[in-house]
Amino acid sequence: MDPQNTLAQAKNLLRAGRADEAVTLLEQAARDNPTYADLQHQLGVTLGMAGECLRAEGHLRRSLSLNPRYAEAHLNLAILLSERGAYEETRRHLQAFNDLTPPQGNQPPDAALDDLVRHHRQLAARYRAYGMLAESEEQTRCALHLRPDYCDLRLLLAEILFERSRLQESSRIVESVLLQKPHYDAAHLLQARIDQERGHWQAAREALTRVKHGAAAVQARSLERSFPAMPRPGMGPPGPAPQTTRENT
Repeated sequence: MDPQNTLAQAKNLLRAGRADEAVTLLEQAARDNPTYADLQHQLGVTLGMAGECLRAEGHLRRSLSLNPRYAEAHLNLAILLSERGAYEETRRHLQAFNDLTPPQGNQPPDAALDDLVRHHRQLAARYRAYGMLAESEEQTRCALHLRPDYCDLRLLLAEILFERSRLQESSRIVESVLLQKPHYDAAHLLQARIDQERGHWQAAREALTRVKHGAAAVQARSLERSFPAMPRPGMGPPGPAPQTTRENT
């Protein structure tokens, strides 16, 4: 595959929340094109987003050995070095980034935006783990302000709204995600959960039939087993929905 096509495909996988697949794709491409600095850089960025910081650092250094004037690689390496306390080297790479990057008004470069998104998302996850859903929503919206086209961020916001019992808002966001990515399993699964909370059992079942792969498919089968039995021909509708603490919208 052409390296540029590989880079575009890897970024699409990241936006869909499929970081492991993006890493696998980029690793193979980097082996096939060992002197292509962009592949080394994107592999480093992707590994960093997946929490594999030491491996990420190695690939970012490799990209700079291939192209010492790679501004975004200097920035991303500086971010990783700062996180592990290597401040002197961090300053050198930030200075290199500043020297190589012309002024762009008030808009940071893509690498800086992605770093800010990552930090907002990590903070949102911490708030969510402690049950502070309003704060988690705020941080997720901050990330979306920077990257409004990232489907995984929009779905994350929909999940938080669902947990806050704001079913109508959550459903609208899921619908927008599925317009962009019709085969996004996690989005179909969330739509099924929303329909379940509303007592719309047939719609929930239909959403689950569209969940095809991976962990989402396992969750879909488990969720469907909790649904009330379908009526036999000639019988009335299923019994009342299980009690729920959420308010239908």
